[in-house]
Amino acid sequence: MTVPARPTSGVPIETAWGQVAHDAAVAMDIQAGYVDITVSSATIAAAAVTFARPFATIPTIVVAVGGATAGTTGGNPWNAGFTQPTAAGFNMRMHNAVAASVTNLRCHWIAYGPRA
Repeated sequence: MTVPARPTSGVPIETAWGQVAHDAAVAMDIQAGYVDITVSSATIAAAAVTFARPFATIPTIVVAVGGATAGTTGGNPWNAGFTQPTAAGFNMRMHNAVAASVTNLRCHWIAYGPRA
């Protein structure tokens, strides 16, 4: 989709210019959330994340370890990642690199992609 030239002052706005700008903005979706994961010592655990609204294609996904919930035990470092991304969701993966188990580790995610 080619974006027409921006209108100049005093010139009527072409319908195509406004429509292209609008379509580009509303054609994208952004969703975010979190899952709480329990990870045994020195292991990897995963949790399935399903998007509230599926995307048209696989979105860009960013994951991070956030603040721990009440009852969290253990130490750090923790490593966040994901596998098996689809338009409908992905698997959040957490790696616990310490000897103690970690419970209720809050894992955040955000996804940005084309609206279905």
